[in-house]
Amino acid sequence: MQSIMQKATVALTVFLVGCLPMSDLHVAESHVTTLERSSADLEQVIAGKPAIVNFWASWCSFCKEEMPLLQGVYEENPGIAVTGINLQEERAVARAYVDAGSYTFPTLLDPAAELKKKYGVFTQPTTFVFDPDGKELYRKDGPFTEMELTKWVKELAAFVPGEAVQKMDAVDIPDTEVLTSAVPPLLAAWYEGEVRHSIPLDDILSGGPQKDDIPALDAPRFLLASAAPEEWNSLPGIFVSAGDDERFYPINILNWHEIVNDTIGGVPVSVTYCPLCASAAIYERTTSEGVGSFGVSGFLYESNLLMYDRITGSLWDQVHGEAVVGKLTGEKLHRIPSDVLTLATVRKKWPKTQVLSTVTGYVRQYNLNPYGGYDQVPSTYFPVSTVDERAGSKELVYGIVQNGVAKAYTVDAIRRSGSLQDTVGGTTVWVQYDPETERIRFFRMKNSGEKEELAPVSLFWFSWVAQYPDTQLYKDPEGM
Repeated sequence: MQSIMQKATVALTVFLVGCLPMSDLHVAESHVTTLERSSADLEQVIAGKPAIVNFWASWCSFCKEEMPLLQGVYEENPGIAVTGINLQEERAVARAYVDAGSYTFPTLLDPAAELKKKYGVFTQPTTFVFDPDGKELYRKDGPFTEMELTKWVKELAAFVPGEAVQKMDAVDIPDTEVLTSAVPPLLAAWYEGEVRHSIPLDDILSGGPQKDDIPALDAPRFLLASAAPEEWNSLPGIFVSAGDDERFYPINILNWHEIVNDTIGGVPVSVTYCPLCASAAIYERTTSEGVGSFGVSGFLYESNLLMYDRITGSLWDQVHGEAVVGKLTGEKLHRIPSDVLTLATVRKKWPKTQVLSTVTGYVRQYNLNPYGGYDQVPSTYFPVSTVDERAGSKELVYGIVQNGVAKAYTVDAIRRSGSLQDTVGGTTVWVQYDPETERIRFFRMKNSGEKEELAPVSLFWFSWVAQYPDTQLYKDPEGM
């Protein structure tokens, strides 16, 4: 009888506990807490200080780019309360992410979405800027730009007595501001009245073709590398690998389309190539407006392709991956590491690679190069603002930017040097060259001591130096 009563008591206890509000069970299951499981109140954390509050998730690519910038603000501006709010992930996941990035600013967990609901957060990242009284000064749904962050910090620093604005070494501050100007005749069919921009509107040129005359591919078809035409073996293309998803986009097809809107490893991307600059880059096609797609505008800036997003019609610089005209001016896309290799190499090393098919829905002479001979002469079809003779204008380079410092590495110098170590903008950078595959990969050292792969841009030297006039150039001892 006693045993039955004990069981009944246990069952009743379990029943009663189950009927209690979740908040009465365990603070870590429903209340806002710190990573150390202590109960926390956001208003108390930021009380009396100007503050930047950022809602983030470990799987969010934009969050990955913002966190180091926020860490820079936290380290250089002690009078500003920088706080991260993790969006409903397990504590261990958030803890591991913060530790891996060596992020030391306060991070709170919001397992029951209390703060998310209170502030009406519907996307990630979302950033709030508050004055010392807790008044909301700014709200940014989606990724902020480096220019916006710089503006916020300058404004918040004014609330801190005796504190000057510190230089944020982690932030690459753009050279130009976002301006609003009257729409020039060339863009009259795109915008009305006035338009936001970060490049001189008068420097935008028509490349000849009109909007979408060079059609981006939106429903690409593929064939196995083993089934690709043998005559393509020597042709280069853009190779990307995301887990088991390996893809190759032949340049002879990209010459005619310039953009392929695709999904790689489950991630919506735009594979981009400008034949005039030989600039190859793959970007995630998610902006603050959501997942979209890109097309060819027909416009050029510094002889480089200006893409446009089909949601807002903003124009994007292909080398920077940044919106330079229109509603989204200042936003940046996340670039994915890729390689420029030959099909023969890909076929041998990655035989299961999916190769973009010439069955595109368009009638084009994919066996012909419409820019034949262009890469063999130093001149360009369209003018650029900066000419630099430290390397041949059509010499292929890989370009990176670290902490505001741009540096280019010629492909020939990398091949001669093999694997090399360098310092760019105070960051240790490794360049690895595999002579078997001719694959070139860049890495940098994170604060945690781990290597992180970078996503350089491959392009002609003239194009890189036109975009980055103050760029450094790597030359190995044999090439000097």
